Amino acid sequence: MREPHAVGAHCHIRQFRHTDFDRAMSPLVLADHFVMTGPTFELHPHAGMSAVTVLFEETQGWMSSHDSVHNDHRIEPGDLHWTLAGKGIVHTQQPEGEQARLDGLQLFVNLPQSLKRLEPATMLVHAADVPVIESPGTRLRVLAGSLGGKTSPLHTPAPILIVDGRLDADTRINLPLPAGWNLWLYARHGSLTARELGTTETDATELPSGAAVTVSAGVTGTVALHAANGEVKFVAIVGPAINEPLVQVGPFVMNSHEEIEQATADYHAGKFGTVKPFSSHAPD
Repeated sequence: MREPHAVGAHCHIRQFRHTDFDRAMSPLVLADHFVMTGPTFELHPHAGMSAVTVLFEETQGWMSSHDSVHNDHRIEPGDLHWTLAGKGIVHTQQPEGEQARLDGLQLFVNLPQSLKRLEPATMLVHAADVPVIESPGTRLRVLAGSLGGKTSPLHTPAPILIVDGRLDADTRINLPLPAGWNLWLYARHGSLTARELGTTETDATELPSGAAVTVSAGVTGTVALHAANGEVKFVAIVGPAINEPLVQVGPFVMNSHEEIEQATADYHAGKFGTVKPFSSHAPD
């Protein structure tokens, strides 16, 4: 289990990095489970990737988002916000509302080299528009991609599946895992087991609360999840592995140090744009 650490005075983060999983986390580069109660991150840049924010439904208050493509978004509990940084963007996201307590994920999703120069854009999916798969003991919110005949309205630059799920005690589900894709599975509350179909129960990986695991598929298959010891809340992210060199320096994700240097120069030259002045209350 990864223990949370403080970032400033108002935020605690449990962090998972691609280097923790021997590249089997791709296309994810980083995943932070944060609890934020006050201003933490001022204006900052991104390039070569997508920065994705998921606010869990337990969140109190909301998050204001402002960026250099001049979108002001109000991110509410249960929403997903996708920042396609591409060739470069500047943004800030801050908690709002009385007694705000934002509980969510911040994800760095890599872009293949062919997409790293895309024009930046930001997109918001409201909780009310997130497809939900419900059956006895199971509730799965399909934040991105398609699952079980349900498809998120989010248009991502590359295929990806993001599921915010809940399983009651002793409930089982199966998640598809296409060939060449990776699964990153995070038990954010409660413990569960995961195993590839075709293996035995003794081969299952036990995932305690606060831990994550990756599964890579050489051939198309299925991963079975089991909430053996009580209710589980989890996040599953499934995407095609990007088999390219990866260099991350802070908020920039590129294929080489030379590209990092170019992105840094572009940012300092003002090529990422600017964020217009904003009030403390962002429109929807």
